[in-house]
Amino acid sequence: MRLLFISPFVPHPEILHAGGQHLYHLIHDLAPHHELHLLAYGRGESAEQQAAIRGLCASVTIITPAYTWGQKLGQLRRGWRHPHQLGRRTHFEMRGAITHICEYAKIEVVHLAWTEMARYIGVIPAQVGTVVNLHDIEADVRPRELALYPLGMAKFQAMYRTRQLIRLEQTAMQQADHLVVCSETDRAWLSKKIDPRRVSVAPVWTGLEYNPLPIEKIVPGRLLFFGAMDRIANRAAAEFLIQEVFPLVVAEYPTATLRIAGANPSPKWMRRAADHPQITITGYVPNIAAEWAAADVAVLPSLIGGGQVTKIVQAMAARRPVVTIPFGNEGIGAPVGTAVELGKDAEDFAAAVLRLLRDGSYWDTIASGGHEFVRQQFDWQTSIHTFEAAYRAALATQREST
Repeated sequence: MRLLFISPFVPHPEILHAGGQHLYHLIHDLAPHHELHLLAYGRGESAEQQAAIRGLCASVTIITPAYTWGQKLGQLRRGWRHPHQLGRRTHFEMRGAITHICEYAKIEVVHLAWTEMARYIGVIPAQVGTVVNLHDIEADVRPRELALYPLGMAKFQAMYRTRQLIRLEQTAMQQADHLVVCSETDRAWLSKKIDPRRVSVAPVWTGLEYNPLPIEKIVPGRLLFFGAMDRIANRAAAEFLIQEVFPLVVAEYPTATLRIAGANPSPKWMRRAADHPQITITGYVPNIAAEWAAADVAVLPSLIGGGQVTKIVQAMAARRPVVTIPFGNEGIGAPVGTAVELGKDAEDFAAAVLRLLRDGSYWDTIASGGHEFVRQQFDWQTSIHTFEAAYRAALATQREST
């Protein structure tokens, strides 16, 4: 099948966020069986990073937006001849590239990665099938994320983006031939609004082979949180742990330590860790499996939830017990008390952590139950087959309509 992927980033092996890793491995595993083309926004990827994805695709087209107003005005100063397109150059170029690639490559199905790429669905030729991969239900997740921002310019920017993503989600629901989501919870939400036959579930790539990591490497009492610290949801979760949960844990388990791993912490966050000898903020870590191996308990509160919280699945796959809050488990659906522990507030969360630290038998129940659950429910090859079935369904829909 001839497929065109339209992405808001260039996927490559070194990309840091889970969505980029998912898309790279999807393309990697589809490439031997299909003719793939990629159209993506560029973000300054190196030649080596670009080469990794070019080796998998028949063609790769990268269009680099002007991300700041300074860059936009710089384009105008350099002789951009269409001032009315200021701030919209990328969209004009993307639309032209979509039309060109679909025509010359005889594309059969377009895969729109992420909700925001639904902005281009109206450009895709009528005879071409369309599949949109929704990683979250924006109408649920974005208002929760918006509530985390303090009043100020960042909140107003987030309000604009929230409205935009919810509108694009509605566009995808109305116009895409097929939708692929990450969880049964998200499919149930969509099935109340559109024909459920247009929706499939494909859990995202997690990067672990579901082999339990050896317990000999565990640092007793170590609590691990993982997440990119330039995302407000991760910063708020870390704040919840540092300010509300960890003091309650240390009060009863004085040797406990809290380790916060993830790229791009601000200098302010690094200084905060220096003030507390039992808290470590690592910044970027090249080997997250080693972090899970050393963790005694994975403390992973998700304050906004979403389709699938990949870090929770990774921790379970590593056979480490997970404590989260209800939002964190809504898209995963792990049995509470046998595969995951939940805390509704700081006191509940700390109590769950303390029980796992003190009770070896219970630690083993949650760790083993979580590992077995994700081993059965999150098979990557099944996800690959689901995407292929979605492409076939989208193509069949277009052939029937024409």
